[in-house]
Amino acid sequence: MIKLGVIGMGGIAYWMHVPQANATGKFYIKAAMDVTPESILAKQRDIPDYYTDYRKMLADPEIDAVIITSPHHVHEEHCVAAFEAGKHVLIEKPISRNLKEARNIMAAAERSGKIGMIGFCQRFDARYSHIKNILAKGELGELLSARIDHYQNFDPAPESWWRSKEKVGGGAVIGSGVHRLDLLRWYFGEPVSVYAKAVGMPERLEAEACAHAVIEFDSGVIANFSINWAVYGHHYYEGFSVAGKKGSIIVENGVTVSNAEMQSGEVKPVEIPPCQGMYDHFADCIINNKQPITTLEEGYRSLRLVRAIYRSIQTGKVVDPQEVEF
Repeated sequence: MIKLGVIGMGGIAYWMHVPQANATGKFYIKAAMDVTPESILAKQRDIPDYYTDYRKMLADPEIDAVIITSPHHVHEEHCVAAFEAGKHVLIEKPISRNLKEARNIMAAAERSGKIGMIGFCQRFDARYSHIKNILAKGELGELLSARIDHYQNFDPAPESWWRSKEKVGGGAVIGSGVHRLDLLRWYFGEPVSVYAKAVGMPERLEAEACAHAVIEFDSGVIANFSINWAVYGHHYYEGFSVAGKKGSIIVENGVTVSNAEMQSGEVKPVEIPPCQGMYDHFADCIINNKQPITTLEEGYRSLRLVRAIYRSIQTGKVVDPQEVEF
């Protein structure tokens, strides 16, 4: 069994990371750390060791790997320390707030020789991995355009770190949008230009609550990206579509595909084969010493697209993501 420690025992760890790791049967979650004196969540998940100092937890030689689910502004501190302690690391997205912090994390991982993985869980969603296979086979022909979005009614508590632009590194784009931007990169290659606009909702967030961007990729695909954290009546919704010269795919409640041989308006549902889960993949990488699908480099590149969107919002200009260094 791979022994795990968790840094940041909040909701995302309690509801997602800990149960998914346990479900593989390959991990034993030995310890958790958070800043509160005790954690009801850690007790409810039967985690035996609890710390308020991550350094003490990392000093445990029995812990093989660490899940970083702490707030964005301490990702760099926690990740670098974990790698320096000789632990494998899975980081809840984003890798960090900015590219300088991300480069420091990557350098620490390189020095340690340990596995570093970003929790881009959507790449391990059976729907999206199946679409990746369809696109890789060229079933839609030359790809033309795509649309991807994320909507939810996100209203954090007044004392929440999520309200802070400085602690988050931005707002909705880096908070949830980075998942969707990572999918676009996975499907269509590297972005070559970005133009974006955003609006705020100061009573909720210091940074943007809604943003739209047009992104051009080196594959020739143009994509519309939309993120909205202020959609009343929608707790959570995500959509995706891609059009090629021979067909298209639409993801809403399920996945449908249409092609040139079908009559106008006719679509067929897709049966989705299972795919390897994120924590199964993390365990496989640790056991077999291989690089994950969602490497730290992938996290860096997706964060660079996030930062390019922010630069375009700030300047009102088209931005080349390759020129963004912070």
